Amino acid sequence: MTQADSPQLPDGSPTQISVPAIGLSQEIQPVGIIPVVVNGTTYFTWNVLDSYVGWHNLSARPGQVGNTVLSGHSDAKARVFQKLHQINIGDEITLVSEGQTRHYMVTNKLLLQEKGASIETRIENARWIAPTNDERLTLVTCARPGATHRLIVVAYPVE
Repeated sequence: MTQADSPQLPDGSPTQISVPAIGLSQEIQPVGIIPVVVNGTTYFTWNVLDSYVGWHNLSARPGQVGNTVLSGHSDAKARVFQKLHQINIGDEITLVSEGQTRHYMVTNKLLLQEKGASIETRIENARWIAPTNDERLTLVTCARPGATHRLIVVAYPVE
């Protein structure tokens, strides 16, 4: 993608993520939601990009109160989050947004069943990417062969 082809980014959207502990340094692009029908009911899921980390464009911008949510593949072609399972509590995550650098520390790492889980369980799992009343960063990727689980990493700002 050339600079001329790059989509216009919303003000304050994150553009780069790095996690030195796992050797991650990736560009971030905004992503939106897509409808999915399950048993006749329409739900919404987030689009996941092949070659970039995706910022959920309805989530908070870095530095705002709320949940800044990023997602990416870990076992598909691009594998932007292929080493995310190696992250540990206490590791630092850095986001760049409009030339501003924000630092976060990992506080939670969860493995949640996705495939074969009831719709109620999947909705409960989705609370990890819901809006919050505090400033946080949440990373999401598929986990285990066949994407049977979701790996959720939560980090809070380091002042």
